[in-house]
Amino acid sequence: MTNPAKNQLPSKMKQWVLASRPEGLATVENFSLQTVPVPKIKEGELLVKTLYLGVAPVMLRYMTNETEFEKPLEIGDVMHGRGVGKVVESKHPDYEVGDILQVKLRWREYAVVDGDDPYFMIYKMKNTDLPLSHGISSLAMSGFTALIGMREICNVKKGDQVLVSGAAGGVGSQAGFVARSLGGERVVGIAGGERKCKVLTERLGYDYAIDYKNDDIAEKLNEYFPNGIDVYFDNVFGEILDEVLLRINRRARIALCGRISEYLKSPDEYHRFKNLWRLGLQDAKLEAFFVYDCEKYFSEYEEQLAIWIREGKLKPLEHILEGIEKMPEALISLYEGKNTGVLMVRI
Repeated sequence: MTNPAKNQLPSKMKQWVLASRPEGLATVENFSLQTVPVPKIKEGELLVKTLYLGVAPVMLRYMTNETEFEKPLEIGDVMHGRGVGKVVESKHPDYEVGDILQVKLRWREYAVVDGDDPYFMIYKMKNTDLPLSHGISSLAMSGFTALIGMREICNVKKGDQVLVSGAAGGVGSQAGFVARSLGGERVVGIAGGERKCKVLTERLGYDYAIDYKNDDIAEKLNEYFPNGIDVYFDNVFGEILDEVLLRINRRARIALCGRISEYLKSPDEYHRFKNLWRLGLQDAKLEAFFVYDCEKYFSEYEEQLAIWIREGKLKPLEHILEGIEKMPEALISLYEGKNTGVLMVRI
């Protein structure tokens, strides 16, 4: 249990609070940037300096209190968010100054963390010789999600024909590498626009890319999967999943990771599936999952992903904005599809 040198910490910090609830996509007017005193800690607590903050599609649902796994967010509350931080003061025996943590920090430059409260989901990073930004991407929830979906849910094995939607996003940019490392024979990604599709094949390890904005998806699926699809890692849901269901092989496995095509729609606008019957016909599996249900395995996931990074089998692609002032812009741009790779802000 250690403390910082006197006068090491600033007296003030910046933080973003929820100013109003969004109607549809969030706008900058939904947030307010405040300057407040750096908080003091009590016994059992840590003061953590925020290094990186990630953004994720679910944050829009935090703003409207549409989730059951996060505390309600009231007007004036600091925005929810997870990030990478460095312990700068500790009054807890299990944490020392200098420890690098993945933890719920919220959108602020310094955070008080209760070292015994499971809410904060504190995870002490081990592979700190690698870039600390990987604590938002490959060695964190994005990478863990890709590994869970491909290995635990889809059981990718040698020779599998693999498809990934949302392949240029935070999770999708890792999923192709993971599938390949597990033995996938053909790995195809779906993304929006020529630029992103070029990144898929030139940077993210995909054999082929399908541009959902410009290509005939059905035609391309027939071309790239003449013998059917064994594994589908779905970040999008909706119409594309319906097309995939028509082409799944016997004992195919589908990991439902996200539904970004429907996050801004009302329930009566959701896609009505026509081809779910194919699951039964092909003795196939479709399974949704939640990364935090696998928290006890995070250490093992980090070690495996770190091995692949060092071997060059996984090459993290990170889209980094600079400064806490960029947090609203980062979240908004995520829904506009502007990012390629894992989007984060260096604080």
